[in-house]
Amino acid sequence: MSEGYLKYDFSTLKVSHEAALEYERKGEKLLERLNQLMTEREDIGDLLGMTPQYVMLDNNSNHLRFITNVLKLNDYELPAKTLPWVYKTYLSRGFSPHFFPEVLKGWMEAILEILYPETAQEILSVYRAMLEFHEFTLSRSEGALIQMEVDEEWRPVEKKAVFSLLKGDYKELLDIAREVIKDENTLKEFYIKVVQPAMYEIGILWQTGEISVAEEHLATSMMNRLMASTYDMITTIAAHPRRKAVVLSSQNEYHELGARIVADFLELKGWNVSFLGVNTPVSEVLKLLEKTTPFLLAVSVTMSFNLDSAKKLIQSIKSSRNLSGMRIMVGGLVFNESQDLWQRIGADGTANNALEAVHLAEKWWNERG
Repeated sequence: MSEGYLKYDFSTLKVSHEAALEYERKGEKLLERLNQLMTEREDIGDLLGMTPQYVMLDNNSNHLRFITNVLKLNDYELPAKTLPWVYKTYLSRGFSPHFFPEVLKGWMEAILEILYPETAQEILSVYRAMLEFHEFTLSRSEGALIQMEVDEEWRPVEKKAVFSLLKGDYKELLDIAREVIKDENTLKEFYIKVVQPAMYEIGILWQTGEISVAEEHLATSMMNRLMASTYDMITTIAAHPRRKAVVLSSQNEYHELGARIVADFLELKGWNVSFLGVNTPVSEVLKLLEKTTPFLLAVSVTMSFNLDSAKKLIQSIKSSRNLSGMRIMVGGLVFNESQDLWQRIGADGTANNALEAVHLAEKWWNERG
């Protein structure tokens, strides 16, 4: 898909910081008006197909958070990378292709009604660009699947794991893991070459509408349960009391697999890890950090509309005298797609995968004064 992105020309777009803040500040009013405009349409059934209206409302809410991130970061590569995936996901659920330009027009109407005229014109330039590229985005959506290459040697094991997840058979999934995991190295390989690609495949099946949200949640729950039990399969080393790390997914982020793997890999290297999981409020994270003063914070972000929450957390840490020496690492799908995004949200570094995350953590630890 990367070659296709070159056809998006958002290079001339520029929205002032003040305009971005007004969009954020009045976001709920914009969302309320947009939802009213869309639900009152006589053709809303045709636009949604057989999909319930609440799915559209969820999409509209995510859109508001997404565009807020785009505007505040002034990163117009994000729409080019994200919109084909969004189109693919909602088309698979029965949305009409005509829904997307119509909802963009609805946003534009709400923006003209609610924002100051000068602000509205700045923001509308972004919406006009998305509307202009609708047909191209639609064409790119066919291949917009987040896939992960599977190691040929491990493919049979990965396929068995996927079938177990789809059947909801936890015992079978546990037996597969027990056959493979013998020591630290095989545990790492199982995580990277079976767990991650299997969950990516589950994600694709959800994205294309082949499995339901409930089935996707069941698979995720089973995999989390499995990963919680894998330490009984090997002998681990004792944690160093000073090598403290906190690992979490950003607020409003509900994807925790990558963060969980990073946490486990750090523990395998002797780090004393506190894994907070998903959607911990920024204020609560800060309280924990102030109390425990870890050396390392690792934050995972999968969905681009959660970048602002991660940025707010990092800014709060950087402005705290008590936390000034903490090293902050970020990772996740959204950072893998943008080379300097980690710098623009204020992190100290990024990692493309769990092995790189551990390597960077070890490097920072060894470099400490």
